[in-house]
Amino acid sequence: MRRYIFFSLILSSLFLTSCASDRPVMLVKETAHDYETLALEHYSRGDFESAIQNFEKALEENRKVSNLPGISSNLYNLARCYINFGLYENAEKLVSEAQEINTVSGDKSSEADVYLLLATIGIRKKDYDGALDLLEKSYTLYQDDKNKKGSANALNNMGSIYIKKGNYEAAGQNIESAISIYKKEKNHSGLASAYSNFGYLNDVRGDTEKALEYYLLALDEDKYTENSLGISSDLHNIAELYNKSGDFKSALFYYKRALEVNRGLAFIGRIKNDLNSIINILGILGHDEEKAVYEKALAELAETGEKR
Repeated sequence: MRRYIFFSLILSSLFLTSCASDRPVMLVKETAHDYETLALEHYSRGDFESAIQNFEKALEENRKVSNLPGISSNLYNLARCYINFGLYENAEKLVSEAQEINTVSGDKSSEADVYLLLATIGIRKKDYDGALDLLEKSYTLYQDDKNKKGSANALNNMGSIYIKKGNYEAAGQNIESAISIYKKEKNHSGLASAYSNFGYLNDVRGDTEKALEYYLLALDEDKYTENSLGISSDLHNIAELYNKSGDFKSALFYYKRALEVNRGLAFIGRIKNDLNSIINILGILGHDEEKAVYEKALAELAETGEKR
């Protein structure tokens, strides 16, 4: 008898329906998950507009069945997109709603995620002290929740702020601690970010050789995770390093590689930066014919932008 009752309960749970959608709750959640997965793919390629469209569709589905973890996740990811457009007030409103859900549900890691995201806004606004306070709150919550990846993310971001504040010793300590955790957790995306930060730390310290070593390590990790945006950033950082050191041929090589990736991403802002850098170096090297080719590409890009 017990087995029969248990089986019946399972069947009934599978076919619970949402009045708003007139579809089983499970199917609504699956649809929301599919939209979110697609949105994350667009986000990883730098296509933030398409990411927003799909995160909003996922949010709409999750609201139909009051899927609170899903709603919180969608709001958080929408905020990430708006930050990339510089729409900080929009992002703050979204994460405020997400944080209400996280507090009610007692999800400490999600609360910490929000503080980390708000710290990102603080960094962009150059409110470094405020961002550090948020990251310390984030780190404490991650620690309480025994979330090692989150703890490493907070430490890594603290390190990047300390670089900006000129406290290189504290920056190094935090980033090295993050690297140690990422290695133990085999978190390749985290390692890519931390290696990049450590490369930048050595760059500003004037240790070009060590900076290059870590920028190349970051590139390897981003290639491992197939993170196109990260690969683009790594190639740019390496090119900039060679450019500053006067090795223009190596700089040109890496700017061209970055350009190829950014063209694949259709990341207009980065494409323009790459083209300008390439044109500048070709001028220094006296490669006038090749320079003219890239100048034409830049002019065509500008013309396309005006038509839009």
